[in-house]
Amino acid sequence: MSEPEAVRDVRSDHGLLPLQPHMRLIWTLSHGFAWMLPLLAVLVPLAVKFDALPVPVALLLAIVLGLLFGRHYAQRYAALYAAMHLADGVLIRRGVWWRAEIFVPRARIQHTEVNQGPLDRRWDMASLSLHTAGTRLEHIVLPGLPRVIAEQLRDTLLDRRPHVDGA
Repeated sequence: MSEPEAVRDVRSDHGLLPLQPHMRLIWTLSHGFAWMLPLLAVLVPLAVKFDALPVPVALLLAIVLGLLFGRHYAQRYAALYAAMHLADGVLIRRGVWWRAEIFVPRARIQHTEVNQGPLDRRWDMASLSLHTAGTRLEHIVLPGLPRVIAEQLRDTLLDRRPHVDGA
């Protein structure tokens, strides 16, 4: 069985890990809801107190503005997000306002998990959780990977080839 050409073998191709396009939709919705809450908290009381704007219009305005702000933020977040598989570990760059660059050395990885929710299974994507030794950043999640890539990366990071450990 051959895999699609878009799916690369992470064992031979150290570099940028692909992000499923559906992650942008998930980030848009999650950031949109996050923007909606403060907009609702401001617009609805103003509409009630000053009676300049009907409450249903204030609700609709908060929802539309929240989704627009969420979409813009998600586009920026996706443009700045990068996860790279390197020979000695994994490098993650993320953030819009506060940016972070996280390097997880391969030697510090204790175990990994491939997680899938209902939407992940529908869109054939997964999140890879890296659990490391230490107390700071002991759990790092790489969201929105194609499922095959997440499984290959899990096996590669822990070197799960047959008989590597002498068994």
